[in-house]
Amino acid sequence: MKINISIVFSLFMVLISSCKNEIPFDIKENPPKLVMNAFINADSLTNYLYLNFTGHGSPGHVKDASLEIRVNGELREKLRPMDKKETNHLSQCMFKLSGTFLPGDLVRIDARTDDGMHHAWVEVGVPKPMPQIREVETMNVALRHHGRIENCLRYKITLNDIPNERNFYRLIVDKRTEWVSWFENRNDWQWGNEGSKQKRSIITSIYHDYSYIFREDIVLTDGRPQSDAEEENGMFDNVSNVYGVFDDSRFENSSYVMTVYNDPKPQAYNGINNKLSCKVDAVIRVLSITETEYYYLRALNIVDSDAFDEVLNEAINYPSNVQGGTGIVSISTETHKTIRLFEENYD
Repeated sequence: MKINISIVFSLFMVLISSCKNEIPFDIKENPPKLVMNAFINADSLTNYLYLNFTGHGSPGHVKDASLEIRVNGELREKLRPMDKKETNHLSQCMFKLSGTFLPGDLVRIDARTDDGMHHAWVEVGVPKPMPQIREVETMNVALRHHGRIENCLRYKITLNDIPNERNFYRLIVDKRTEWVSWFENRNDWQWGNEGSKQKRSIITSIYHDYSYIFREDIVLTDGRPQSDAEEENGMFDNVSNVYGVFDDSRFENSSYVMTVYNDPKPQAYNGINNKLSCKVDAVIRVLSITETEYYYLRALNIVDSDAFDEVLNEAINYPSNVQGGTGIVSISTETHKTIRLFEENYD
């Protein structure tokens, strides 16, 4: 029996070693393709598109290329890559898009290399924005988070679905802290009746915090709400909805009250000296996104979660809507509501 086992094991090892190099990577059979990536805000006058080549291990750099943008069949823009000075000398090929888009527009973007070897294109329909956020109720609460009690602000956000359509959304809670302070400019002197004086300069610093707690919300957790204890248990690793995406399957053609929490305190990095004023706003943004972006961000949720292991799990297939190449180009519309959380003057 020992001899038979040894023979079988030896044959198994021979088979494995003989299969190691059966499918070599051949660059001739896998030529580089254009990679187009852009997340476009339909209401913004400035958006950016990134163009690269696929590569073995890392993306390849595109040197000379052009971009054509058509809206409902009519040519709107012909673009060349941005100057290195504008992109802070990033190695990526970047294009600056100008002009807004309207819900229902069909946008086509064509990318071509100057040597005529590569052509990739994409068509994206601009989604309708969600109707105006009806109401946002806030309340200060004590919430157990990561095993300790924290003072949080609870948001009850009343949303209205776009009727008679399948819709995909993304929630962004942008806590904006604005500090106004002053400093003495030692290199700039003013002369007056009392002799020399240092000139004061005013600085406005804005900080953004996009984190929020959503574990109790049935829509954002995809039907799996959790308590703090369940979240910290670790027995069952759940994919965290880092990017806040959801569809309307649980509130189709109706309204829904979404519940999230965050820290309402002003945010500052490295301290703020000589304070003049501070104000904190919460901007509740609900983006209407394309189906491709929805599934793309869900895939990123998996990759960015503790439940994903590159060794144990299969490779993630990212959705792509680019023809003749790969990547994702998406256009979103949004509705938002701003709430003042804090304001104080220090004069």
